[in-house]
Amino acid sequence: MKYFAALIIPLFIMSCALEKEQSDSVSSVLQFTTASIKIDSIDNYTSAPACMDFNNRSSIIKYTINSKGHYGSTDVDSIIRNSYFHISRARLYFNGIILEIPILGTSDIKYNASYSQEQEITKAMLNAVGITDGIYNLSIEMVVTEYNGNNIHTVADETISSTFGQVQITSDGTGCQ
Repeated sequence: MKYFAALIIPLFIMSCALEKEQSDSVSSVLQFTTASIKIDSIDNYTSAPACMDFNNRSSIIKYTINSKGHYGSTDVDSIIRNSYFHISRARLYFNGIILEIPILGTSDIKYNASYSQEQEITKAMLNAVGITDGIYNLSIEMVVTEYNGNNIHTVADETISSTFGQVQITSDGTGCQ
C-alpha cells in the first residue's frame, strides 16, 4: 500500500501543476496574424472596477484591436504584407446580456497593425436590451475573417474577445459607490 501511495501522490501533484488557468482574453491565430482585442478604458477607468454614470451623459469605452504578424514586418511577401482581417460583428456583454455595437471607422485591420476605437454607450442603448443600474462583468467580442493580399479569405469567422471586469452602471444621479 505504501508503494501504491508513493506512485499515486506524485501523479496527483503533477496533474494539479499542469492544470491550465482560465484566461480573460481569447486571441485567434489566423494564417498570417494573431488577432486580439482589449478594452483600454471606460470613462478613463483603465482597470476594473469602473463606473459608468449615465446621469445626463453617455459613457465612452475605448478599445484596441491588434494584428500581430507571424512573419515580422521586413522582407515579407506581398500576399502576407497586404493581408488583413475584416471585422463582421462586434458585441459587448454585460453579465452575458448582449449589446450589439456598430463597427466604427475601419473594419479592416491590416497585417501587423493595431487600431484604437472609441465607442459611445448611451443609457437608451442599455435600456433597449434590458440592462439596468447595477454591477456587471463587462466583456467585448468580435468576429473576424482573414484575407490574403489577393482578397481571398484564408480563415473565416474566428472570435476574439477580452474581459474588462466589473463595471457599475448608475443613472439616478447618486453616482457610483
